Amino acid sequence: MTRPKTGAIGVIGAGAVGQSVAMLLAAGGWCESVRVVSRTGLSARALVTDLEDMSQVIGSPVRAVHAAHPGQLVSCEAVVVCPRAEFINTSRTNVRMAGLNANAPVIAALARALAHYQGLVVMVTNPVDVLTRLFAEVSGCPRVYGVGSNTDTARYRLTLARLLHVPVEDVEGHVIGEHGDQAVVCASATRVNGRPAEVPVGQVRRELADRPARINAGIGRTRCGPAGAVIAALRAGLGLEDRVVELTVNHAGRWMGIPLRFTAGTPSVCLPRLDAVEARQLVAADIKLRDTYEPLARLHVPVHPSWKEKTAVTRTATRIATASKAATVTSNSKVVTDWALRYFGPWWNATSTTADADAAVIADVSPDRVTEIAQRVADHPHEETVYANSAMHVDRDDDGAVLASQPDDKLAYRAEPGGPLHIYGCEDVPVALAAARLAREAVRGQLLADGWSILHASAVVRDGQTVLTLGDKGAGKTTTAFLLARAGWQLLANDRVFIRPDRDRLRVLPWPSAAAIGFGLLDALDWYETVRARLQSGEQLHPTQHQKVTDALNAGSRTPLWKETGKELKPQFFPDQLHTWLGLTLATEGIATRILFPQITPGSNPALAHSDRTVAASDFFTPGTEDRYPDVFGLLPAITTGNGPLLDLLSKLPRRSLTLSHDVKANTDFLQQITT
Repeated sequence: MTRPKTGAIGVIGAGAVGQSVAMLLAAGGWCESVRVVSRTGLSARALVTDLEDMSQVIGSPVRAVHAAHPGQLVSCEAVVVCPRAEFINTSRTNVRMAGLNANAPVIAALARALAHYQGLVVMVTNPVDVLTRLFAEVSGCPRVYGVGSNTDTARYRLTLARLLHVPVEDVEGHVIGEHGDQAVVCASATRVNGRPAEVPVGQVRRELADRPARINAGIGRTRCGPAGAVIAALRAGLGLEDRVVELTVNHAGRWMGIPLRFTAGTPSVCLPRLDAVEARQLVAADIKLRDTYEPLARLHVPVHPSWKEKTAVTRTATRIATASKAATVTSNSKVVTDWALRYFGPWWNATSTTADADAAVIADVSPDRVTEIAQRVADHPHEETVYANSAMHVDRDDDGAVLASQPDDKLAYRAEPGGPLHIYGCEDVPVALAAARLAREAVRGQLLADGWSILHASAVVRDGQTVLTLGDKGAGKTTTAFLLARAGWQLLANDRVFIRPDRDRLRVLPWPSAAAIGFGLLDALDWYETVRARLQSGEQLHPTQHQKVTDALNAGSRTPLWKETGKELKPQFFPDQLHTWLGLTLATEGIATRILFPQITPGSNPALAHSDRTVAASDFFTPGTEDRYPDVFGLLPAITTGNGPLLDLLSKLPRRSLTLSHDVKANTDFLQQITT
């Protein structure tokens, strides 16, 4: 079985199609897990149990997981929507439209639960063309496709091959428009063995109508064909396979099935040529679908201003400051500036302010600008880098302007010498994340220019005096900081700090960031159940947290999780959650008075060690060694002061090398003893 090529896939609905899709995913082995949601939960749990049996028998690496509600699918790579409301379909014509009034409220509710979801959405529920549009417009999700025309096309090719006595592989043709009575058979563009063919359209249409009826009469409902269409859409939309798939999508204001050519997950329209009759049929299909949708829109689609209107509303701003350095973030979305208040407030000074022209970061929700900049970058030779664990494409003009895009995050950037940094995105939360990162970089640049350095250390403060803890990865920096913070110290940082000589003292400032705490430490400090209860009550941890971590917390698992690279996957906390969830007090500044160099040795007793470790140049972050946040936009000074004077002052501080165990009480008592 091949190694999974993508992450989790969510399946909403455990009926005929949902079961078939989940089975194909579990057997396929190309996704990490299948997360199943159903209306009552009973059918989802049963399906998960059945999938577990199958995966064990065939040796599939795909995990089956029961998700309690659709909101737990937001970190999935894709979500398949295939629930069916309870109703009896007695229609002989317009069969797929019969479930409209029953299914529409279900789909609208799911769309609200998955509002602003950034992954791929594949709609199956009928009438699929109308409900695809409903889900997209209620949710605001950027990538919503409906299957239906793909199944119709497969049936068309099978039928024509049988009627013309040729292998189905020799038939090239499409069925587009509505998945239903107004389907358009593109006979004029059909080719058999590369040549135009005489298509018996009447016979084809009868077979397209009879084929699902025969399936329904024999086994109750179509399932395998639509499930196959879903798999084709997923593999194409996730970039696992380049191919043409007929899917419902918004093209030129029309929501209907059309052929899309996917290349590395990016679709382009490849409509076949239509003759006059086929063109009129496509218009008729469009009119029917529009007329059907309009009453639904009045019932379910909230009235939102257009993005042009949104950019004209009153702008909001947040000013962040520390050590007399500051940067202001402005946005057309209050989510962005509120996020900055929450993110920087506990460690730096963050305040709401009036938007003005001096903002360092202008972060707007503007899909049009994202498309414009991303296209411009793609059209020019550009460099590629990784910023905050996401691929970034960067185009630099001769005049010093920088344009960049992060396609996976739907973000775009523009920076000009001496001007503010502009950030554009399609949704509020990704823009807020990017604005917080880059506002911090703007302040970081000012601090570095003012003589500050960044030290790889955790820090706690009591009465203004700061204990710095240094060490290699896994040495115990975070453990030491949290143990002392639980014992009454204030937490200043858990991973890195700003530090600068101030006459004969060393001033220390926090580096605001999400805090990562591993399952082992979370459990050892008796925080695990508190965090799990908060999460299950509907609160959320930082969105950079991996879905595996969220799943483990919901399931009550305390087993540490690891990436294939060997990096541990940990719960990610907003800075303010360290206080509100874990009861810690945070500090905003301190004076370094002591240095600890711990090493955790299981089975040992806490004790002083004989080694005489000192702070070295390798303990500092520099623009050249920064791995997560390269200086793409020139926010950092080209030349910084050396660390010689700083190292000299650090060498004069009392320092201790020590061994810690896994005994929380013994470690805490020992740390309090040596820091008193």
